[in-house]
Amino acid sequence: MSDLDHTIYGASPSDAKANLILLHGFGHTAEIAYQAMKGAIPDDVRVFALHGPVPVGSPSERGCAWFEITPGEAGPPQPNLAQESTSRAAIANFFNTCDANLPLIVMGFGQGGVMASHLYLEHPEKMQLCVLGSARIMPHLLEQYPPGAQHNAVPVVWTHGKNDPVLHFADAQATADKLKRDGVPLTWLPHEGGHEWPSIADRVAASEIMKTTGKEK
Repeated sequence: MSDLDHTIYGASPSDAKANLILLHGFGHTAEIAYQAMKGAIPDDVRVFALHGPVPVGSPSERGCAWFEITPGEAGPPQPNLAQESTSRAAIANFFNTCDANLPLIVMGFGQGGVMASHLYLEHPEKMQLCVLGSARIMPHLLEQYPPGAQHNAVPVVWTHGKNDPVLHFADAQATADKLKRDGVPLTWLPHEGGHEWPSIADRVAASEIMKTTGKEK
């Protein structure tokens, strides 16, 4: 079992055609993530918006994270890899609480997109679709879990802003290109904005979700 707190949105258990795990960004909340990305989620999908276990921000504007980030004195910010690993294991355990008879979709933005991409690499057998917004993949995990036959059966949608000041576009594009070369069925969706979920991604992501549920061919 997983001890992650979560908020449920969308379809009831009896009406759901798929379950979706939604992972918020750094300093955000489950509510912020859902409000930003709900346009991509069809009505017949049951959403489990998970709450990151690491509190960040001031007490009056408390958000959450999946792992802490320490500013680098002479280089890029450094992620807390132990926290990332612990959060990834907790999310993977949460997968096991979902109805195994329904497709499972993993969707994340920002740091939540990082977690979603890492879970895709480690556990492709647990999901039928992965949707990423403004994400990245840590190189050591791409080396540890290189894409193979199981990944090639799970579509990925990745949208990223060309002017993203947090997770750089060029790095994301290079990673997406590598995944495609490795056989991953990845839809790359660049947009002109920054670190945000764009409205243009709603239609593409919703279409892929409906393919997963069988509503669209």
